[in-house]
Amino acid sequence: MNLTLRQLRAFAAVAETGSFTAAAATLHLTQSALSVLVRELEREMGVQLFDRHTRRVLLSEAGREFQPSVQRLLADLAGAVAGVTDLRDKKKGVLRLAAPQLMACTLMPRVIAAYRARHPDIDVRLTDTLPEHLLDGLLSGEVELAVGQDVAVDAAIERRTLFRDRHWLICPPGHAFARRRKVHWAELGPYTFIAPTRDFRQRVLPELDAAARELMLRATTQEVSYMTTALGMVASGLGLTVCPTYSAPLVRAHGLQMVRLEQPDFHREVCVYGASKRSLSPAAASFVQLLEQFVREPGLAG
Repeated sequence: MNLTLRQLRAFAAVAETGSFTAAAATLHLTQSALSVLVRELEREMGVQLFDRHTRRVLLSEAGREFQPSVQRLLADLAGAVAGVTDLRDKKKGVLRLAAPQLMACTLMPRVIAAYRARHPDIDVRLTDTLPEHLLDGLLSGEVELAVGQDVAVDAAIERRTLFRDRHWLICPPGHAFARRRKVHWAELGPYTFIAPTRDFRQRVLPELDAAARELMLRATTQEVSYMTTALGMVASGLGLTVCPTYSAPLVRAHGLQMVRLEQPDFHREVCVYGASKRSLSPAAASFVQLLEQFVREPGLAG
């Protein structure tokens, strides 16, 4: 049996109005085109659905039996179409994101707030994670987007660079460096260096010249997993650390100073990641678009 949506709509309209003329006007069809659709439906089903009289069209017994099912089907279809349209128009839906803990407590809340102001019925759910586990949720399907600093990816992950962000020296306000406009990496040698991630030293060492690299290798270094830990230790006078520009609100909240760190300038790319074999939902695509606009704000990246 091969029923069509146009046939079912024609049947429902005639059943509701009791008239081929009125039903044709409702569906913006000619009366003859509507009659053809109803006859095709009756032929396909092998029963007569209407008893046709001179002034009135009445449902047959088979038609009365068939009508509630058609009404439910058309209502379910209309609801499904409306739901998809709402998703397309970003009127509803759930968007799941992942970001490293530092970004999750600085940049991402600001972007999410701006996004919700535009799309209040989209439920945005943010998962904070360790940098080394940033892509785990993408691979498992638990999140649709991940935003964070550059990490190695394979063919299963698509990466798009958002911006390059400078790293700054972080020190207490009473430190000698706090009164400086800029500090060189080579000057950090005498101080305990608090590496803000487990892989930070191996990333920064290749960027340094030989003398600065030697000093950093000799420097007392403590590695931590979270930037909040590093900032807390700096605030207590236990050493110095570095952090990206977007973490400035958190640095200020700890009462610490950001000083330009040079020779070399050390930048890392901030990227947005998605599963390469899955197209982005309308909500995710619009979030990426807003994120790209947001990171172009003056002063966000160094």
